[in-house]
Amino acid sequence: MTLQTITLRLPEDSYWRLQRMATALRRPLEEVASQTIRGNLPPAVDDLPAELQNELAAWSSLSDEQLWEIARDPLPADQWRRHRRLLRKNEAGALTDAEREELARLRVATDRFVLRRSYALALLKWRGHTLPIPPMMPGRAYAP
Repeated sequence: MTLQTITLRLPEDSYWRLQRMATALRRPLEEVASQTIRGNLPPAVDDLPAELQNELAAWSSLSDEQLWEIARDPLPADQWRRHRRLLRKNEAGALTDAEREELARLRVATDRFVLRRSYALALLKWRGHTLPIPPMMPGRAYAP
């Protein structure tokens, strides 16, 4: 990986927070600053599945309220229950071929749902919002 050097002006309190973290972790200040930047950037659209790249790339122009709507949208409870039921049945080795196909479709739909919600939350965090603790149960929405 090629490294680039930049000069960055930080508020004094931010500098001292980074310095204290570097001391606590026994790591160089530059490493802690770099990790902080990398950890707070939204995911690169190029790292997303190809079928979602165009949709999610457009989200950078959405309003905060539109992103919160996406983040609050719950996974349908019946879909989540069916997914869990099929997972348990799969663990018992009792799935029919049709159920195996249904489980694969539900897994793809659930993964897509989680990725979309995660990307909306990443953009909101990048914009300076404090994120709520996620609900433990599907069907319950986020409340900013």
